Amino acid sequence: MRVRLLRDKKGVSPVIGVILMVAITVILAAVIASFVFGMGSKVKSAPQAQFMLEDASNALTETNNHEKVLLATLYGGEDLRCNDIRIQVVDTTNDQTYTLTWSGNDVFNGSNINATLNDANDDDMINVGETLTVWENGTNINSGVTIEFRVIHIPTGTVIYDGRVLVN
Repeated sequence: MRVRLLRDKKGVSPVIGVILMVAITVILAAVIASFVFGMGSKVKSAPQAQFMLEDASNALTETNNHEKVLLATLYGGEDLRCNDIRIQVVDTTNDQTYTLTWSGNDVFNGSNINATLNDANDDDMINVGETLTVWENGTNINSGVTIEFRVIHIPTGTVIYDGRVLVN
C-alpha cells in the first residue's frame, strides 16, 4: 500500500494570495489615512447647558395681557447660539406643548407663548448668566401647574436641557 499524500494536495493559487494581500493593504491604508487626515472627526456634537428655572410669581406683571410664567437662567455649560436652538414649554397639566423659535431682536416666538432674552452682549447668544423670561398670552397656565422647559439643539436634534418648575 502506497500513501499518495503529494497527489491529493490542494491549495490556493499564488496569484489569488497576492491579490488578497494587496486588497488588505489598501483597506488598511484607507482606514489609517481617514484617521490621520481627520475624516472621522467632523461629527457635530450638541453643546452642554444647565439652566436654573424659577417661577416668575415674584416678578409677576401683566401688561397687554402678557403674563410672566417662568425665568430660565443659563448658569452652566456652553454659550448657546439662539439660531441653533428651539425651546419647548410644556403645560403638563393640560398636556399642551408650545414651541418657540428664534425670531431675532432678543425674542423667541411661539403660539401664545414667547420668551425674551436679556442679551447683555447683544450677540444673539444665550451666554452664561443671561436669563430667558417666558411670557404667556392667552394660554390657560394657572397657578399650581407644572411647566416642563426643554431646550433642543436643532443641528443635532438633541435635547440639551429638560427641567420642570411649579408655577405659583
